[in-house]
Amino acid sequence: MFKLVFTFILVFAPQLVFAAEEGGIKPNMGWRMFNFALFVIILWYLLRKPVSEYFKSRRESIINELEEAEALKEEAERLLKEAEKKINSLEEELKKIIETFESMAENEKQQIFRELEETLARIKASIEEEKNSILSRAKLELLRKMSKDAIENIKRKIAQLSENEHRKINEKFIRSLQQ
Repeated sequence: MFKLVFTFILVFAPQLVFAAEEGGIKPNMGWRMFNFALFVIILWYLLRKPVSEYFKSRRESIINELEEAEALKEEAERLLKEAEKKINSLEEELKKIIETFESMAENEKQQIFRELEETLARIKASIEEEKNSILSRAKLELLRKMSKDAIENIKRKIAQLSENEHRKINEKFIRSLQQ
């Protein structure tokens, strides 16, 4: 009730002051003030509960929205931290993958060099064998040619020998066989 009286004084005191300045209160001014006061009281009586409930519910909804916003903010911060951790782990994993590939590339390079060296060694051995084979065939061919030439020379010399020289050679050969 005290609030009602206080509100009434706050609402009507300025009107009384303004009315006094203009030359006093007019006779129907009291009824107007009474009507206005009655209107305010009725409004207050009728709207007090819905207005207070509206402001309560509005206050609660604002508090709930703030709590939800705080929860969303915390969730966003948590997700950000997780994303940063994932990015850092991905960077480390990328470094490991690069190191692995570099190592694999180095191993592959060494394997290729080893295979090249083995292939070169086989080629050198094959060339050496071919060279030896060619030399052997060349020596054999040279020996055949020299033998053929020697036989031809001997045939020519034998054809040039006289009968007497033939007989001497035959006798020498027979004596060497007898001994």
